Amino acid sequence: MLDVGSSACYALGRSEIYMPGENRQENSNARPTDPLRQAVQVLMWRVPMLLPLAVVGGVIWGSSLGWVLALASLLTAHLLRMWRICMCCLLSGLIVCTTQALRHEQEQALREALAEHGVVSLQGTVVEELGRGCIVETGWAGVRVVVRGEMPWRVADVVRLTAQEAPVQPPPVEGMFSAVEWMRTQGLCANLTYLQGERVGRSMGWSRLCAWAGRLRAHMADVLMPPGAGSDARHQVLCALVLGEKSRAEADTMEVFRRGGCMHAFAVSGLHVGLVSGIIYLLLRLLRVPPAVGRYVVLGLTGVYVVATGMAVPALRAYLMLAAIVCGLILRRRAMLFNIWCFAALLILLVEPQQLYMAGFQLSFVVYAAICLTVQYAMHDRPWFGPDAYIPTRIRTRLERFGVVAELFVRGTVLVSLSAWLVSLPICIAQFHTINTSSYLTNILIAPLLPVVMSCGLLALLLAPIPWLGAVCHQLAVLTSGWLISLVSAMGAHPAAYLPACEPAAPEAYMIAALGHGKSFCVLGNPGLLLGDVQQEGDARYTVAPALFHAGFSPAVVVCGEGARAQERLGPYRAHFPRMRPVQRAGAGRVRRFTTRAGEYTLYYPPEQSMARLGVSEQQPVVVWRSCSGERVMYIGRAAMSTLETLPPEELRADLLICGYNTREPVLDTEYLRRMQPQRLILLPDITTHPTRADYGSVAPAPPESLDPDKRRIIRHP
Repeated sequence: MLDVGSSACYALGRSEIYMPGENRQENSNARPTDPLRQAVQVLMWRVPMLLPLAVVGGVIWGSSLGWVLALASLLTAHLLRMWRICMCCLLSGLIVCTTQALRHEQEQALREALAEHGVVSLQGTVVEELGRGCIVETGWAGVRVVVRGEMPWRVADVVRLTAQEAPVQPPPVEGMFSAVEWMRTQGLCANLTYLQGERVGRSMGWSRLCAWAGRLRAHMADVLMPPGAGSDARHQVLCALVLGEKSRAEADTMEVFRRGGCMHAFAVSGLHVGLVSGIIYLLLRLLRVPPAVGRYVVLGLTGVYVVATGMAVPALRAYLMLAAIVCGLILRRRAMLFNIWCFAALLILLVEPQQLYMAGFQLSFVVYAAICLTVQYAMHDRPWFGPDAYIPTRIRTRLERFGVVAELFVRGTVLVSLSAWLVSLPICIAQFHTINTSSYLTNILIAPLLPVVMSCGLLALLLAPIPWLGAVCHQLAVLTSGWLISLVSAMGAHPAAYLPACEPAAPEAYMIAALGHGKSFCVLGNPGLLLGDVQQEGDARYTVAPALFHAGFSPAVVVCGEGARAQERLGPYRAHFPRMRPVQRAGAGRVRRFTTRAGEYTLYYPPEQSMARLGVSEQQPVVVWRSCSGERVMYIGRAAMSTLETLPPEELRADLLICGYNTREPVLDTEYLRRMQPQRLILLPDITTHPTRADYGSVAPAPPESLDPDKRRIIRHP
């Protein structure tokens, strides 16, 4: 690492010199005559960190294309006779290869132990706390595992534990949160269930610094969010904007910014680092601190802020670039901006290679590069409006000078927002499977407001010991935070503001998914009817609504219970499907019909004589769906046998039967079901937990399909 850092600093310091001074005479005689080779050599001498970055990225990528990229970069440095850069490429690639080889060896040993015994004992350091568990790392280039369970451990605790493997299932629909993908990007090799363990001691390394940073961040969040203000969305957004403390923001608040395409504001990034360093620099100038001393103070205090806010990758990228620029000023060297961009990416990947696959790393570096290129283009582009550019500045009026500044601000904001949205769009589609159509316009509108909110929040933190001044800054920060929420909420309220990156499901399509513990949900048609176990807020928010959204379904009607409480539980659906209307439970023997583009739906409710002996959860209607393609689907679900017997004789026919289990009056008469002549039979998860599943086996010629609640299997058609 020291050799790589020395080579990087050398290349960074001499980034704008055409040829090294000691070889200038030799290289002037051997200057290449090929214009392409000369242009490549000039580019490489101006951006020397590009080739080591390409080598490291190719090695981490690991595929055949990745190794070709790494070898091509190394060969380019060799052919151009850039020996220092060639040595830097070799050392960088060697460090990454060694790290990955050691980690792969330990991960393989852990997997073999789990496959042989099912239980593993290990000792490591807690590096991150989760909701119910933690992440444990066994050391440098060691394994990182997730340990689930109730454990009284904190970050930087050295623990010795015994755990067993808990397999992780992929999400039912592409686009939902994937624990498998999350573990891969985080470099986690196993998901374990805690059995027993003990705390051995406290780590004195990097984890100890992270624990101190977490306590400092919590203290600063308490300043911005005083007691009793936890439910106020303005304070939640303020903590997330200034400190990156998203854990205090409620799910509804996060959903507002997600639909508006402004989740990037919750990540501490270059804007935060720039504002903090600028405020510190202005305060030092007011205190008449010499610039030679102030540069070190700015670097130190800004570094404390980056560490305290969790050391997110965008913040580290901005701080490393700031440190490189300040070091260039101290050493009286001017570095190329693209070179220090490569330098920051190289250092981050050398320390944490798995960052290459993470959305935060990709968005931070790609969007920043697009912004820099756009700013350079905007500075040289022709004015869109304002006075003629050929009019000398000295004879312009005050209004014309203001018009020039306003035009440059508008032009830069529009072009920067457009470039950031265009380059982030494919990353968001690949990582989150979503498209924000309104984020481009939303970011333009919040561009002048976002720095104001964050500046007031930072000043509220710095001036908190001063009673009246700190209180005024805090109130201003809360007020402007409310304006920001209103603006983002208005822009994200449009139905087409937040779309899945997939084609809409066909009108005759249906989807059935298991939720675990014998629960399931079903959507018939698109737009169609949503029914099943859809009332629990946790299932609705984290499984049902995301699964429907990412599968391309837009339910028109949902079957819900009675009362205000049942209506409140539909909140997670209204965010994704604002046009969906609820259908409450009807009276005894009632029949309800409605029609959508997907077909006609008929709901048959239990008769009056069975309403008294059935529980509320078992008073489910029988649904008959005549799809637009002519298929007849009958959803029995947990409906009672007495409800099925009340159907008219002409309705007792179905191409597809979906059956569940009613504990009071189960549908067990296979002869009765056989008379419906179903071509397919699907058994819901609650029927797999009872011995009566065998009674359904002879209903259809083909064996019945069942939904395993553990595998969370989804059946989709067509």
